[in-house]
Amino acid sequence: MLGKRKREVAVTTRQRLRSSDREDDERQTLTTPLDANREIFRKYFESAFEPLPEIKTTALLAPEKEEEEESQGGVGDSGFVEEESEWDGLSDSGHQDGAVEVVEHRAASDLAEEAKTRRQHYKTFMSSRPPKEIHGVVTKDSARQGDDDDAAEALNLKHDLDLQRLLKESHLLEQAKASPTLGSHRHKMVDMRMQALGSKGSMFHQEKMPLAHRRGILAKAAEREASRRKEAQENGIILEKASGKTRPKDTRRERGVDVPAVGKFRGGTLTLSKKDVFDIQGQGFSKPRGKTRRR
Repeated sequence: MLGKRKREVAVTTRQRLRSSDREDDERQTLTTPLDANREIFRKYFESAFEPLPEIKTTALLAPEKEEEEESQGGVGDSGFVEEESEWDGLSDSGHQDGAVEVVEHRAASDLAEEAKTRRQHYKTFMSSRPPKEIHGVVTKDSARQGDDDDAAEALNLKHDLDLQRLLKESHLLEQAKASPTLGSHRHKMVDMRMQALGSKGSMFHQEKMPLAHRRGILAKAAEREASRRKEAQENGIILEKASGKTRPKDTRRERGVDVPAVGKFRGGTLTLSKKDVFDIQGQGFSKPRGKTRRR
């Protein structure tokens, strides 16, 4: 009985070893394309950056094989597989040097412009002529940005002018609410713009008219201004300072070079008035009128 048992055990172990060898071969055939792909990526990474450290991995035992060995030798109490690996990730040996690698990605146009500027600098350095000022190549982005800035500046200037006109002509809007005639306000607006551009006077100012009409117009304007200031004072609004009446200065008439300063010279004759004669002679010593006191 003992001999039979030994033969049966030997036969079964041979069959199991053969099956395990077949499984290992199949695993190797399956893992070879994966290892080849990993090796390709590894070479590409090492050519671009730096070589990777070698990784030692332990062969993992299959769960079926471990179960068979446990059933044969009785080693181990549980049927679970313990996978062990010594790979702890990438080592930091390459980063201990402190060197930082900077990778820049540029477009082909930028590289061409940079090469052009370098060529110009090289030519000016190697030539015997005095160097000229090399203007940098203006990129399309900077040109577009400059155009956008100019357009924004022009738009802002236009808005500022519109705002100034609105502030100057705001009183016309208040008057337009009360009166139905819009044409007169439009003419006033045009007149104000003409004066702002440099017109000498207002087109509504009539020089020649009857005196009664002019006095009525001036009185009406003064009454309107007084009512405006009174309403502003009642409402607590501060207005501009009232301008006083300007008096015309007495301007002397310009005289010729040979014309005398006294009297009037007409037709070759000099006529003097009594005032002129009195000014020329001056005040004489006249006796006092009335009785004199005696001491």
